[in-house]
Amino acid sequence: MKTEQVHTLILGAGPAGLAAGYTLAKAGHSPVILERNKVAGGLMRSINRGDFTVDVGRKELYNRLEQVDSFWENILGDDYKGYPHRGGILYDGHIIDISSLFRGFRRGMPWRMFFGCGWDFLFSRVGRRSAGPANLEEYFYQKRGRRLTQIVSQGFQEKLNCQKWADIPLPEDYVDALDTSFVRTVKGLMTRAFSKAESNTFQGAWKHPVGGTGQICAAMEKGILDHSGRIEFEANVSQINSENGVIKEVVAEVDGETVAYHPANLVSSIPVTILLKLLKPGHDDDAGGAAGKQATRRRTIVLVYLFLDESPKFPHAWLNVTCPKTRIGRITNYSAIHSEMVPEGKTSLCCEFYCDEGDSLLEQTNDEFVELALAECLKYELIEDPDHCFDNLVLRLPGADASQNRHNWMVRMKSSFLDDLIRYQNLYFVSRTDLDIATLAGIESGEAILSGDRTTFDRHIDPSELPIRSVKKTFEFKNPADQ
Repeated sequence: MKTEQVHTLILGAGPAGLAAGYTLAKAGHSPVILERNKVAGGLMRSINRGDFTVDVGRKELYNRLEQVDSFWENILGDDYKGYPHRGGILYDGHIIDISSLFRGFRRGMPWRMFFGCGWDFLFSRVGRRSAGPANLEEYFYQKRGRRLTQIVSQGFQEKLNCQKWADIPLPEDYVDALDTSFVRTVKGLMTRAFSKAESNTFQGAWKHPVGGTGQICAAMEKGILDHSGRIEFEANVSQINSENGVIKEVVAEVDGETVAYHPANLVSSIPVTILLKLLKPGHDDDAGGAAGKQATRRRTIVLVYLFLDESPKFPHAWLNVTCPKTRIGRITNYSAIHSEMVPEGKTSLCCEFYCDEGDSLLEQTNDEFVELALAECLKYELIEDPDHCFDNLVLRLPGADASQNRHNWMVRMKSSFLDDLIRYQNLYFVSRTDLDIATLAGIESGEAILSGDRTTFDRHIDPSELPIRSVKKTFEFKNPADQ
């Protein structure tokens, strides 16, 4: 067995691992990164398909963390450009703007739909029952009206979470029970549907790399390699040994050879349950009760990319599909992000399907997924002719969960897992669900290693403790009609 002494060993070359390696390499150290895949970037990588450059699904590079926003801008310079960030909702064949900036107070709703939502909302307020709602669906129907709830959020959120709202019961003290990350997310969507101020804040001033999010990963990878760092691809970690709360050895298969790394520091972006099984063989990942099992059940995202020889039929960067008549949950239109990503006169759409364990949809072949996506896009007039689709790509992402965010990432079970990890003095756990928070975790792990002080990193291991800034306080967005 080969042995190697390293200053910092990093597990995973996703956004967090690359940010940690980049920070250390630029400071003069030579980190070693072990990546199980053939390429770096993880879910932040770009996909190059002929003249097209697309992301893995829909990606937003939030500017809510100033340190991360500056980090990305310093890496990319002028290639980190603003874009309109125009989002829409697809319901019953109609595209409705999330923000009122683009099509006024109706946001593209037909008058009949608009007045129907208004009357339904008034009826829900006047006709409220004295008893509290029995489930989540009844709660939002009583709060905002059935019609508006269905149009704005329900169908999309049910697909995203793979669970019907009518199947989510509420206890008698539902007011306290509703203070959850999921409900806060839905409330935010509903608030934007009512409030012009909130809608305009959501619009903000957003940026994206002209070459897709993978352009950031490629720049970090180059910076690491240029400063004597190293990335070992198709590496499989089989064992992590510790002594008295210190990681002493990491065993991995690299290029057909078993290597025992002896790191002074270990940065890990692999999932917490897998990491703990390596640290503690026989570890029970069923801890945390029903909430933990619900949060970690295995889901799969299927991404269907359509490359079309026709101009885009709609100007939105993405559509949340709330319509219950289709299994598509979201559609990303890369032409509306940056023209550099899609050749002029062409279109690239990504249709996202969210599947729970045992979903019969997963039994479909890739060709059947493409046929389904084309048929649905044609039905909603999002494409002109399915014969214009000259190329396609299907990505199945088992274990990926689009419903995860910085709030529900910190369920009780995972919090207890993090308490176990923080006991290891030279271990920095940087796996996070949002790209900006993952990047920040990587940066802060590198800075903590360089300074010898991990206070800030340990405080931010819980994303709820992060100093998330408001888009509204930082940027002023001008109405396109005024420009």
